[in-house]
Amino acid sequence: MNIKNLVKSLLGINNIKFIKSWFRSSKEKKLIKKRKEFYSQFLIPNSVFFDIGANYGNRIEPLINENIKIIAVEPQEECVRFLKKKYGNKITILQNGVGEKIETKLLYISTNANILSSFSKDWINSTKESGRFKNIIWNETREIEMVTLDYLISKFGSPSFIKIDVEGFELEVLKGLTQSVKSLSLEYTVPERKDALLDCLCYLNTLYNSNIMFNYCKTEFTEFSLSHWVNYNDMIEEVNSTAFLNTKFGDVYVKLN
Repeated sequence: MNIKNLVKSLLGINNIKFIKSWFRSSKEKKLIKKRKEFYSQFLIPNSVFFDIGANYGNRIEPLINENIKIIAVEPQEECVRFLKKKYGNKITILQNGVGEKIETKLLYISTNANILSSFSKDWINSTKESGRFKNIIWNETREIEMVTLDYLISKFGSPSFIKIDVEGFELEVLKGLTQSVKSLSLEYTVPERKDALLDCLCYLNTLYNSNIMFNYCKTEFTEFSLSHWVNYNDMIEEVNSTAFLNTKFGDVYVKLN
């Protein structure tokens, strides 16, 4: 066993991540600062933030000392342990999935890339067939208790912003929301899941009675791709464009008009 693997076996991957989080490079610090500035347009002190699919909390870190009420929802116990160790009682953590209704669902775990674990078998199959994640193995399942966005709102109050990063399960998450919120984001995967994204946008446009505007960021960027917010019809046209399909993945942002 080499030294690197020996350290991993002795400390465990979560403890390694925890230790590394305290010794950030200047590049990482700049990214945190950029994310803090970006999210400030949606979140101000005393507002509520739902992080749906929190994983190891890279979108929590920029907000942790901004007097924002953070509700992190994450189904994977390994990630939950990490979040509790790092943030303690600074945030509220729920070990759940989020979906259309309160029930129990199977989570498909990728043990070699847990950031890609998903409740969506369709998303897993489409990304494997396209070759995007040809080396990823979803080799474990767990039963997870699901909650809904409506439930979270009833328990913690209406959020100013919801981040949804659930690897292809976005529409099911949105269907558990029957009331408007100020703003949200949802991750997309194209071209494999273009139709799934269009279904999400249609659901939101109906929910908000067309009183809604859209923009998006490519990949992990914190800069909008469009120079201004656009309406539903313009966003549909954008999603169907070659330029958008070539972005591969990113986040669509939605806000009340």
